Order: sequence, then C-alpha cells, then structure tokens
Amino acid sequence: MQKAEKKGPLEKSKSTLRRKTSQENPQSSLIPLQRRRDSTWAMKKEPRNQKLPSDRDEQLVHYQTIPERLFSADRAREIIKRIVDERLESVEYSCACADISRELSDCIKTAVKKLPYDRYKLVCYVVIGQLKDSGVNCSSRAVWSPTSDTFTEYVYKNRSLFAVCILFAVYKE
Repeated sequence: MQKAEKKGPLEKSKSTLRRKTSQENPQSSLIPLQRRRDSTWAMKKEPRNQKLPSDRDEQLVHYQTIPERLFSADRAREIIKRIVDERLESVEYSCACADISRELSDCIKTAVKKLPYDRYKLVCYVVIGQLKDSGVNCSSRAVWSPTSDTFTEYVYKNRSLFAVCILFAVYKE
C-alpha cells in the first residue's frame, strides 16, 4: 500500500501552468509598429560609465540640479551693506522713503547680478520704517532646495529710521 504523495503549492502551480497559444490571445499576432529613430521617445539608452560623444554633450545638458558655483551670501551681504550705508547715511524718515526702498532694491539686485553666478534668480526685499519705540516683525516663506538656494540680510539703523534688506538667491534648475 503506497501513500499518495501530497503536492505542495509550488508543484500544483507547475502542473497547471500552460502556455497560451496565438489562437487564445489574438493580440499576439499583431505586427509591432516601427518607431522613428529621430524622435525623443525612441532614443537608445547609453551604457553606464560611458562618456557621450562631445558633439552631443551640449544637446543633452538641459537640466542641471546642482550649480557649478554656490552663491556666496557673504559677498552679497558686503555689497548690500556698502550700498545701503552710502544711500541712507544722511536720510531722515519721511513718506519719500517708499521710493528710496524701491531704488535700493533695484540697485542691490543690479550690483549682485554682476557677481559670477549663473542661473540664480535674485529677489530683493527692502523695508524702511520710522525708528520709534515700537517693534516690527518681518517674515517670509518659500519652497526651495537647501543645498543650492540661500539668502542674506542686512539691518541698518540711523537716528530716525531703520531698513531691513533681504536678498534671496534661488537656483533655477
């Protein structure tokens, strides 16, 4: 008397598997469409660790997530300090300070753009207020990459006014 061997789940599945024929699957008899070679969706993948030809290097570098040179917030702060100190040294607070803040913002942005940093978008924020016995809070929010984006600030005070200058440098990917 022989005992019947019990089949495990793998053995059962092996015995019941069979291939579908082309009669059961009508789509298998379809002829695949030819793709154009020059289109972007049909490009061949390059093997790993192989340098691309030099004539294609310029065409393929469209998207760069890391800047070649990181923005120097210290150099930008020195420029802001020099410009603001020169402009606001002898200014008394008045309603004309709104125009001065716009002028300072444009001047700071123009001066910092001359630094050799490519692909950085600069946003300059200048607030001028009267210096009295009151407090002011300035805040901002942004979504950015902490590895490539940065900011710098400078606070100026004289006997009648204060100025808060903030420069944001955001890398354009």
